[in-house]
Amino acid sequence: MSRKYIIINTSELASLDFSKLLTTSADTARKNNANDKAIVSYDGTAPSELSGKTEYDNSEIITIVNNPSNGWTEQ
Repeated sequence: MSRKYIIINTSELASLDFSKLLTTSADTARKNNANDKAIVSYDGTAPSELSGKTEYDNSEIITIVNNPSNGWTEQ
């Protein structure tokens, strides 16, 4: 299976079923500096509550997170 990542609003974390995700809880989800976005991950097909959202592969999410202008790392 291929690991995928999705960026969501942190307000959506409470509605997720973490048993369907590799991210184990809202507390362990990677959050941006503003604490308004989070990254969740899963293998295979996206859980239904995440359907329609943009999926990223490992190299894509690393590029996003490592770019300071995206707000995930300090500049």
